[in-house]
Amino acid sequence: MRRSGDPVRFEGIEPGTTTHCGSTTVTENEIVEFAERYDPLAIHTDPAAAAESRFGGLIASGYHTLCLSVRLLVEGVRNERAVVGGLGIDDVRWHRPVEPGDAITVRTEILDTRPSESDPNTGIVHEAITVTNQREETVLSYENYELLARRE
Repeated sequence: MRRSGDPVRFEGIEPGTTTHCGSTTVTENEIVEFAERYDPLAIHTDPAAAAESRFGGLIASGYHTLCLSVRLLVEGVRNERAVVGGLGIDDVRWHRPVEPGDAITVRTEILDTRPSESDPNTGIVHEAITVTNQREETVLSYENYELLARRE
């Protein structure tokens, strides 16, 4: 859902800006449902097998954590931007497992911006995304490249 007002265009994005994009609590049911559909390893779907693993219980798929982070990014900042599309993500790292009951929080920092060389109507925003749990431990980090519309 887009918030009221004009969307933030490329020129309105400042390098160095940090934004907290909210948090969500991950439930065991969500972990199992996501994993059964997209990443059906026993450590994500079978509590008994997961209890015997090095993790001692169910953990969320890293891809589930990544998807949750994107949702929080959209709600926190992307709905306000004049997003044309995503260009890719780099350096995806899962630092710690996400367990049932963990509350994950997303923060984005604008690393740099540059006008697109191939399309003068757009610009590229490069940002670092950090996802932490309720103990402020980093569980996921990555860099994102996003294409935004420029002012006319």
